[in-house]
Amino acid sequence: MGSFTSVLTPLVSMGKLIGSGMEAANNLQEVSAKNKALAQNAALQKQANLLALQQKETDRLTKLRQATATQRANFGAQGIGSATGSSDAVQQGIFESSDVTRQQNTDKVALDNRIIDQSLAAQQQQNLLQKQQIKQRAALSALGSLW
Repeated sequence: MGSFTSVLTPLVSMGKLIGSGMEAANNLQEVSAKNKALAQNAALQKQANLLALQQKETDRLTKLRQATATQRANFGAQGIGSATGSSDAVQQGIFESSDVTRQQNTDKVALDNRIIDQSLAAQQQQNLLQKQQIKQRAALSALGSLW
């Protein structure tokens, strides 16, 4: 019976070692899956930002055309032609205002995308730390089961 116990004890230790190794592998796969999902989510958010920017640009151009046409009609009704400097100055002001809006929209999307990238990097860094901790726990568990 004593020899059976002496054979059984290392087998039990090996079973614990294999079990902890499999658990660590599963946890590592979960962390890798999290990283992949985070990257996909970030890409989708950036794509949504780009689509929103394109829609804002379309709206801005439509409003610009409407404002330009309205202002030309007003000047025409007042008898002010395009040869005078004041109509050109007003038109130039409308275009500059529209350009400022375009630049603000572009800057906002760029900032949003940087925030997404930083958030993704921070989360991936945290997941990397979790991976390292899982590996260390598995190694310590393996050493502990050998004793």
